Parts: sequence; structure tokens; C-alpha cells
Amino acid sequence: MATYTGAKCIVCNDTFKDGDDVVVCPDCGTPYHRDCYKQAGKCVNEELHQNGGSWVKSVDEGGEGIRCRRCGFNNDKDKLFCESCGTPLHETDSEAADRERKEGAYRDGVPNEGRIEHSPFGDRTVYDKDSVIDGIKLEDYAGYVKNNPFSFLMSFIRFGKYGGKLSLNIGAFLFPEVYYLFRKMNLIGIISLIVCTALSVPVMIANFAVGYAGYKITFPFDVSSDSFVILSTFCWYTLMAWRVFSGLLANYLYYKKAKNDIGLIRKTADGEKEVKEMLSAKGGVSWVAAMCGYCMYVSLVVGSVFAINQIFK
Repeated sequence: MATYTGAKCIVCNDTFKDGDDVVVCPDCGTPYHRDCYKQAGKCVNEELHQNGGSWVKSVDEGGEGIRCRRCGFNNDKDKLFCESCGTPLHETDSEAADRERKEGAYRDGVPNEGRIEHSPFGDRTVYDKDSVIDGIKLEDYAGYVKNNPFSFLMSFIRFGKYGGKLSLNIGAFLFPEVYYLFRKMNLIGIISLIVCTALSVPVMIANFAVGYAGYKITFPFDVSSDSFVILSTFCWYTLMAWRVFSGLLANYLYYKKAKNDIGLIRKTADGEKEVKEMLSAKGGVSWVAAMCGYCMYVSLVVGSVFAINQIFK
């Protein structure tokens, strides 16, 4: 019942209270008092049925705050996580569904095994925009990250409050050659681009020698020799090691850069408006840098393969 407490029945417009007999539409999830649903004879939330949407409890009007979609607790508007159960308050429907599947939480009042009642960090600490993590407000971190803030803020809180350096970043694992550039981490991004390019060339030579993407190249040197096989194998394993390194440490490296950049901005900016503008400009992502980096990576690798083939003719 806590899921609907504070929401309103759209038939009688009365607020649901703990202990009310509530039924929900099996198609869109809209809640009703049982008597109201019997009176209407059907779900009257036609808009949701027409667009195929699902009912979500909205933020209360009148300045009451934000009710947690999981437990119904009414939180202050500046809270990022529910004070009662630790659930993120500003996540999208898809983010909530993904989190609830992972946590074994419940939706629509139906509990599953493994429901998590505490915060993701193993305690009841409540973090809001004014919480300080390693000398930096959480609000500043969020303004710096911009894209996908909650997953990064979770990692940042873990790094700053509880120690450790490891957390999983799938993007950095799959695309280490461009991920750092995408996150405007230019120095490590250039290093990663060079490392990935240098390690990929012997691997691509071995691939083209046996036929890669329908294109086979005959090289003027023995690609099957023990020395070259050892070289290409070493490069492949080293490249995989770099991917693992990036996948596990990219978030921590980003956290350290964010902390340093925000600290510098706070020292040099004139007023909160300029702080927000500088955070937005310095942080966020750069698709242009990522695309340029990827084009450069492909050009350098493929170009090096053909150049080596010509040089040794």
C-alpha cells in the first residue's frame, strides 16, 4: 500500500491512505479504490491506454516535496535519495525498472524476494545536493557530469566516502580508444588512443593475413613465424589488459578529474551563475572528440597495416 499512499484516485479524487482497499488496472497500473473501480466499471485513464504508457505517481503539488515511488515517504524537494529507503528520487521510469529488477524490489505493491530497504552503500546515510564528497558538493559533481549522473554519483560517493578505486564502466571497457575523449579526459584519452593503436596494428596484420572483413592481404614477411605470432599474441593480451584497466578504473580517473576541475572552477569563478556555466562547459561529454578519435584510430590502424605491407615489399 505504501506505493500508492499520497496518490489520488482519479474517480473520487481522494488521496489514498494506508489501509485503503486499492485495485490497479492490469494494463496501465492506474490505482483505484475498489468501490470506485466497480462504480466506473473500467479503467478511465484513457490517455495512458491510448499512448501505451504506465501509471507513475507524480510529485505532490503545493510544495509538499517528492514522494518516493517505492515506499511513499514524502521527501524534501532538494533530496536526491529517499530518506526512508535510499531510492533515487529523480530517476526515469526505465532507470527505476532496471534498478528494481537488479535489487529484487517491488512495483505496484507486489513484493519480491530480496527487497532492499537500505541505501546502496550499506547504511542509512541520506545524500542531497548539499552533501559534501571529498570537499566537493554533490550538486557540483552532478552539474559537471551532466549525462547519466546517478550512476557516476553512486561511484563518486563510494570513492569519496568509503574508499576504493574500482567500479565497472562498460563503455570504457568496450571502447577505451575513445571513451576518455568522450568524457573530455583529454590527456589519458590521447594516451589510450596511442596505446590502443600501437597494440592493434600487429593484431590487425595477423587478421588481414587470414582474411579480415572479406579482405585478405599477402604480406612480404612470414606472418606465421614464431616471432610474429608471439608479438601479435602479446599485443592482443596487452590490449585486453588495457580494456580491463579502463573498464575498472575509468570512473575513478573521472572522479579525480572532476574533483580537480570543480575545485579550480570554484576558486576562479565569479558567482554561482558562472560556476554553473563553467561546470557545463568543462564537464559533460564531447561526441565530436569521440568521433574524431575513432576515425583517427581506424585510419591509423588500417593505414599502418597497408604502410607496413608496402615498406617491406
